[in-house]
Amino acid sequence: MICINLLTYFKVRNTLKKIFNVLTFMLVLSMINSAFAADTRVKGRLYANWNMNLTDGAESANSFNIKRAYVTVKSKLSNYTSVRITTDIKETSAFDGYSIILKYGYIDWKPEFGHGNLKARFGLQPTLFIDNMNKLWGRRYLEKTVGDVNKFLTTSDLGASAFVKLGKTGYAALQILNGTKYTKVEELNKNKDIGLFALLKPFANNENLKRSRLLGQAYFGTQNVSLMPGVDVTADSTDMKASQFKHQIISFGGMLGYSNKLDVGFDANFMTKGTGYNDTTGVALDDLKSSGISLFGTLYFEGLTESDSFARTLNLFGRFDMLDENTDLANDGKSLFIVGLECNPTKGFKASLNLRTTSYELDGKDSESELFINTLFKF
Repeated sequence: MICINLLTYFKVRNTLKKIFNVLTFMLVLSMINSAFAADTRVKGRLYANWNMNLTDGAESANSFNIKRAYVTVKSKLSNYTSVRITTDIKETSAFDGYSIILKYGYIDWKPEFGHGNLKARFGLQPTLFIDNMNKLWGRRYLEKTVGDVNKFLTTSDLGASAFVKLGKTGYAALQILNGTKYTKVEELNKNKDIGLFALLKPFANNENLKRSRLLGQAYFGTQNVSLMPGVDVTADSTDMKASQFKHQIISFGGMLGYSNKLDVGFDANFMTKGTGYNDTTGVALDDLKSSGISLFGTLYFEGLTESDSFARTLNLFGRFDMLDENTDLANDGKSLFIVGLECNPTKGFKASLNLRTTSYELDGKDSESELFINTLFKF
């Protein structure tokens, strides 16, 4: 009887979840329809791939996958306000298939008195370092950035932001965020996270180097945990403190882009997380310190071949990631190496054949290798 009840519960839960996803999608469509009264653009992108596991013992296991599909609506409501809505369609599990979730939903306001140099943003919005680092890496359809894939920081959070344009050389921004993530938006404590971000274009006036960028982030906050009163160990109650669950990240990165021939970039992230406190004494435990560093580069055949050559659509790229999950421990790190050939034959389509190898510092843990064909379709 218990098994039957549990089975019924899970069936009902999955049915309600699917109904919720359908209703969410219908709501977004209705918002899109009403937005067409303004200056509105609809965009979409689809990430599809095939991969084969080349690791010893995997017996060439392979599969076709659709990892992500995004639909974005951007609408200019007036000369000073605009809105963006982005849905994220992703695989939930092998049993539930795909789910629809809101990735971005925010409004931008450029006040008239700012003369185009000031902007305010409110809602579910990108965290700026990962968002801009994705643009420099240029292959989110293939792999996330090192800070994203290793969950140093979410890509989207609820909050408010202020932007200040620095002439032609870039901009600076301040973000006040819940410290949650777009896949789990419930705020479990009263604390807010602060993100300071800057983007600079050091060679804005140099025709050959104008694509170059420098990025910096200082992020300070609290993990999304419930800070409830702790165990009463003496006459005084021990309270869980936000400092015992700190979440701090210092990130910097950039790319040197030379004409249409070569890109070389880096992405460095250093995170400190509080690991809580001793249940008996209430004393804070040692912080966990992690680092994630990525180096990447692209050689574009476009700038090296004849104008009528098919090779102009190709580029050769590579990336090397180094992750140290706990800098106080030895042999707990891992590295990822990606090398591939990318083809961009027409606007809205990219394809890449790439080989990935993951290696581990821990003795006895073998490296893993996979062959991928990744594709990006966008409109």
